[in-house]
Amino acid sequence: MSIPPMVNIVWLDTNECSLSVWQTKVELLESKPCIIDSMGYLVEENEEYIIISADKDYNNEDDIFGRSQVIPKGIVKEIQYLTIR
Repeated sequence: MSIPPMVNIVWLDTNECSLSVWQTKVELLESKPCIIDSMGYLVEENEEYIIISADKDYNNEDDIFGRSQVIPKGIVKEIQYLTIR
C-alpha cells in the first residue's frame, strides 16, 4: 500500500450565532460561517466528498486510520497538497 498524500482542506463550517442570547437582526446578519483548516492523509476524494485522516498505520501495512473526517465537497474552498521542504 502506498502512503496517501498529506493535504490541508480549507472548508466552511457552521457558526453558532445566538450564543444563547437574544440578537438583533443586524447582529445576526453580521455573522459569517467559520473557515476551517483540516490537515491529514487524503484517503478518498470523489465528486461528493473528501475523506482525510490524521492517523494511519506507521508501516503502511494495515488499512487502519484514526481521527478521520468526511467533508462534503460543496463546502470545500480549497485543497492544498502539502510537501516536505
